[in-house]
Amino acid sequence: MNGQWYYVHNGAPAGPIETDVLKQLIAGGNFYATTYVWQDGMPAWLPASEVPGLVPALPPPPSVPTPAMPVIPPPSGRSILGEIGVSISRAAEVPTLSGVPIREVLLGGLQPGVTTSHIEDLFIVGTETTTPDLAAIPSGWPTPRIFWRIFFGAMATYLLLLLGLRQFGNMNFFPGMIVIGSFVVPLSVVVLFFELNVARNVSVYQVGKMILLGGALSLVVTMVVGAIVPGDDVGALLPAMLTGFVEEIGKALVLLIIVRSLRYPYQLNGLLFGAAVGAGFAGFESAGYAFNLAMQTSTVDAATTNILIRGLLAPGGHVIWTAMIASALWKVKGSQPFTIPMLFHPIVIRRFLVAVILHGLWDTDIWLVPALIKCVLLLIVGWYIVFGILKQSLAEVEAARKAAEAASPAGALLSIVR
Repeated sequence: MNGQWYYVHNGAPAGPIETDVLKQLIAGGNFYATTYVWQDGMPAWLPASEVPGLVPALPPPPSVPTPAMPVIPPPSGRSILGEIGVSISRAAEVPTLSGVPIREVLLGGLQPGVTTSHIEDLFIVGTETTTPDLAAIPSGWPTPRIFWRIFFGAMATYLLLLLGLRQFGNMNFFPGMIVIGSFVVPLSVVVLFFELNVARNVSVYQVGKMILLGGALSLVVTMVVGAIVPGDDVGALLPAMLTGFVEEIGKALVLLIIVRSLRYPYQLNGLLFGAAVGAGFAGFESAGYAFNLAMQTSTVDAATTNILIRGLLAPGGHVIWTAMIASALWKVKGSQPFTIPMLFHPIVIRRFLVAVILHGLWDTDIWLVPALIKCVLLLIVGWYIVFGILKQSLAEVEAARKAAEAASPAGALLSIVR
């Protein structure tokens, strides 16, 4: 009964979703005995009630004729890119991206109409008095609208500092330019995850703490782990993989600061906290590289070039690698108290290894593959996994929302009427 499931919703196939998510949807009253389901290995679509072991009993549909079996072939005939996507999904234990509105998520917020009050309202969440009830959470994919504004604002700040440095030759502009330039992109990606956290149960204070304290602490922990596991470096494959292992361990251990809190039971929370720690690590690391280059060359040109390159590639680096690991840890933890054995759950180990491999390949010099092309390809693979995790995470929140709605007096009354 393990694996990923497809199901018929409004006459069209939906999914894939994992077995535990399917059972949550069943428990929430979203399935009936006549709801058709299918997974790899089944010869044809079957009503859910006819799949042995899926569920002991399902309610009949409310006053509608039993539908005929849909003429929907199981997913097949995929292209080479489709097969690659399925392989990546299996490696990270996430669903494929069918039905994911990637363009709307990434670009939908560029439309005009976002005001200062919209931005301020976005950040007034996550406290005991500003976290909405589950039943009040809207379903479906959100359209992030703020992270682009944060990016453009931070970039304008960086350019103003750079202008002051170039125009007046005043080195007092340089430290601020390094810090802002190093954090522009990582901070913007964190805001994107903040907007995608539809549960609205994480405050700006907690995110800021994980960026600053978590980012700085992860650098220190990484140095300690690196002293215990020597040999990490960039260039050759094995040292680069050791670098990925050491740095991902360092960032993952810092997540223990907040994973113990029962206030944050969702994978979406893990994605956000992981992105925050990764952003802090990336920002401080980039600032350090830029400063060292400036000291070694006695010029700001090398530092600004380094900031530009690392900024362009930042969306495919530390932010999403740590987010992957954290999402697995929060998926395993759920609403339970955290225990050490959760760190060794197969899902956590699998996504940790995926992050380490992506990180290691990022730091590896691959023969005949230009470094920029390699990083872009790894960025695409990384975000494929992230969107798969987002799809899985939103399905979990939706199942919880349906359960909360059904448990409310209004929901109970509605179920009786149905």
